[in-house]
Amino acid sequence: MKGNAKWGLAGVALGVAVALTLPSLAQDASPEPGSLERTVTVSGTATIRSEPDEATITLGVRTQALTAEAAMRDNANRMNDVIQAVRGAGVAADDVATAWINLYPQYEDAGVTIVGYVAENQVNATVRSMDSIGSVIDAAIEAGANLSSGISFGLSDESAGVEGALADAVADARSKALALADATGAQLGVVIHVVETGAPTPPAVYRDYAYAEAVGAGVPPIETPTLETQVSVTVTWELL
Repeated sequence: MKGNAKWGLAGVALGVAVALTLPSLAQDASPEPGSLERTVTVSGTATIRSEPDEATITLGVRTQALTAEAAMRDNANRMNDVIQAVRGAGVAADDVATAWINLYPQYEDAGVTIVGYVAENQVNATVRSMDSIGSVIDAAIEAGANLSSGISFGLSDESAGVEGALADAVADARSKALALADATGAQLGVVIHVVETGAPTPPAVYRDYAYAEAVGAGVPPIETPTLETQVSVTVTWELL
């Protein structure tokens, strides 16, 4: 009986210890009033507007013959003339590259018998002087070019103006954050986190141009577009 009594007393003592400890643990797990971090996260954008300083003209030759060999041979000869004419108009050899080559059969009206073959070959010629675009096209047409996929305009230095645009994007984000802070009766503190969310990649602007229709009619004026590149950031500020 004494042994049982001792056990019972020990159990009571343990229960008291647990009861005294639990409220202390619960109190430690609760944050102090006002201790939660208050932040505001907003995005900002800015646009880089640039004039293109290079244009890629896609041009080539389409030939027809009774045999595939003859079509390809005639095409190669005329294409060599076009490439030499383009280089003679000021395009560097490293700026001329084959875009694609195609050979396919021609069928009679019933679509059964092959009556000939068509060979097509196009190159990309990168012109680094906007004033030379027309003369390069003229030279290609005179040399026999009768095929094109148009012109695309771009920038040789795609990073130009990015640093200034990023600063403008952060300023845009800050103006929004200030408005939100003011609306909630707070003030902006230090920047906690900032990340670039939109990488600047200047788009190539495409212009269609039908070389076959231009033969003998002269090259129309080439108007260069304004390239627009958007950068964006997301910034988190502390709220005071």
